[in-house]
Order: sequence, then C-alpha cells, then structure tokens
Amino acid sequence: MRALLSFLISAVLALGVIGVSMSRAAAQETELPRLREAARTAPRDAAVQRSLGMALLRAGRYREARTQLDRAARLSRGSLEALFDVARVSFAERDHRASESACRAMARVEKAAPLTRVCDARSDLVWARSARAFEELDEALRADPNLYEGLYALGEAHRLRAATSDAEAAYQRAISARPTEAGPHLGLGRLYAVNNRRDEAIRALRRALELDGTDPETQFELGRVLGDAEGRELLGRAVAGRPAWPEAQTALGDALATASQSEAAEAAYRAAIAARADHEPAHAGLGRVLAARGDMAGAEASLRRALEIVTNDQAAMLALADVLARTDRVEEAYESYRQAYSFDPRNAEPLLRATRLALTQQRDVLASGFLDSILRTQPEHADALALYGDVMVARRDRTQARSYYERAIRGGTTERARVEAALRGL
Repeated sequence: MRALLSFLISAVLALGVIGVSMSRAAAQETELPRLREAARTAPRDAAVQRSLGMALLRAGRYREARTQLDRAARLSRGSLEALFDVARVSFAERDHRASESACRAMARVEKAAPLTRVCDARSDLVWARSARAFEELDEALRADPNLYEGLYALGEAHRLRAATSDAEAAYQRAISARPTEAGPHLGLGRLYAVNNRRDEAIRALRRALELDGTDPETQFELGRVLGDAEGRELLGRAVAGRPAWPEAQTALGDALATASQSEAAEAAYRAAIAARADHEPAHAGLGRVLAARGDMAGAEASLRRALEIVTNDQAAMLALADVLARTDRVEEAYESYRQAYSFDPRNAEPLLRATRLALTQQRDVLASGFLDSILRTQPEHADALALYGDVMVARRDRTQARSYYERAIRGGTTERARVEAALRGL
C-alpha cells in the first residue's frame, strides 16, 4: 500500500498539480506510526487503542482496523459504543455478514438497547433493506429521541431511498444532537449533489471539511463536486489519506486527464487498478489517457479490458472505436461506433463520429445512413443536421445543404461557427 502511495505522489508532484496540500494529506499516513507506537506503549489504554483503530479505518485499512477496534472493545469491558466501533468497519466495507456478526456481539450485551438497534439498521442498509432499517430506527429513536447515531443513520436511510426532505430533516436533527460531527454535513452534501443542487452541496461539504479537515470521504465528495483546481487538490488529499481506494484514484485520474495532466492521470488510474484489478472505470480512463498520448496499443488493451468487465460501457466502446479509426481499421471502427450507439441511443455521439469518419473517406452514402439513424428518433438533432449539410455539399446539392445548415443553426448546433462559414461558402 505504501508503494501505491509513493507511486501516485511522485508522479503527481513531478507535475506540480497537487503541491503542498498533497503533502499535508500524506501526513495522515505518517500519523499511523505515531499512533502505533502510542498503542504499543499503552497496551491497556482503551482510548489509545481506539484512536489507532479509527485512524486505520479512515485510511481504508479495514482488516487492521477491525483487529485494533476488537482490542479496544475487549479493553472497554462490553461497552456498546466500543462494539459499535467494530461494526463501523463492516459498514465501511459493505460486508453484510460481518456487520450482522458485529451487531450480534452488541445484542449479547444488551439486545434492546437503542444503539444495538441502530447497528441492526445500519447492517440492513448495507444490503439496501431500508424497510427493516426504518423499523429498527423507529424503535431506537422512540427510546432515545436525541441519539446521534440513530438520527444520522435515519438520514442515511432516507438519502438511500432518495427521500430528500426526510433525509434533510433527519440530518438536521443529527446536527442539533451533536453539532461538532461532520457526518451529517457530508450526508447533506451527497444528498444535494445527487439532486443537482450544486451550491448547497458545496456549502454542506465545506462545513463537513471545517469540522473534520482530514476526512478522505469529504475530500473526495467535495473534490468531485468542485471539478476545478481546488477539486483536484482535494482528490489528491483523499487518495493520500486512503491510497487503496479505487473510486477516489479514478476520480483523481479523470480530473487530471481533464486538466491535460496525462502522466499524473495515468499514475492515478494505475494505482486504482493496483488496488482493485477489476475496477472497470480505471481501465477505461487509462485507455482514454493512453490514446490521448498516442499509445494506441496500450489504449486498445486497456479499453478491451474495460469492456470485458462491463460489456455495455458506451464511453469505453466509443473510445475503442476512436482508437480503431486512428489505426486505420475503419470497418472495425464503424462496427464499434454502431455498438456504442446501441448501448444508449439517446446519445448520438458515436454515430456523429462515425459520420465524420465516413465523410473523410468520401463515403457519403454511409454517412447519410448513420445520420438517418439519429434523425429517425431525434429529427431536430442540430449536430446531425449540420453533418447532413456536409453530406449534401459532398453531393453538390447546395439547396439541400443550405436547408440543413439553417436548421442546424436554428437548433443550436455546437458547430455554429463552422456551419456559418460553410453557409457563406455555398
């Protein structure tokens, strides 16, 4: 795992895209030796043992975290709170069987305790059994209406059911119960992000970061929402704090690729794949960035691997079609463009690219066939109409070309300047 962290940091810092803040985030990893030493020198201190366990959990070192938090729970002599900490590891891993086992350990201490019911509810949520979770949470909060863990879990349950107003209300109650906890603000940020309420998401996530500035999950969520230089910095901090996190590594790779930082993007994608070999988005992202750098063989291999894992990934198939076109395998490229379009006919981009390729080959009949497929279901697709104008120019039909170009402009084509120039040339 340290090798993963070293690999990513060295590649990113070499390009200067993360800088000092990345180094600050890497300090999260260097905290572990200090906490290990503290735990070694105070083996009977439950609080010290718990601190190390929670730091390991935050860093995504789940096996070590479970062992450490088990130790803290034994020292705490049956504390429900300490046993709940053990269950947190299984919730983070989304391991339903392990979470059930952890909750049974709490039930052996006090089956009807509100916190035990919260544990059972969180275990149900791992398998998206929200109905059962709500039953347990109702009982828990009836017994203790201000139980923070119950209110936070209630917000999570409503968020997973896309019940926005109910989730907001539960998170706000959790905030009132424990104002210094970042979790409910993180939950609100995720809720607003999914509902395209970007400004509210940013406010909630910034508040979560104020309360807990080194939490990788908050850094990850805010980084994705921002999508700018600050966002890239936050994503870099998230993967520094939790190196073996493929989703965050891939999000960082995507952000760096968008910023034309291809070497750092490649490092992030490879770190994601090293963490989880079958993480399809990382293979797809790596293929795209390798293609942008001119490594067609490497790009093709990565994209084909992505499509082995998820056979109907339109973006990966589209990128593969582009690679095939650039390596003069045009018939294979056409077939791949058709396949990509079939995965989601609402997105016409695969057939638009196929049309452009056909026009460069002076195959206007093939080009018009692609465009007819788009216009059959989207008759006013402005970019398709613009390309039909090009087809008509190739056929020397200026009247029809003018008609298509004018319709494309009225429809808001993304190629307005080019189309207007083509019109002037008729």
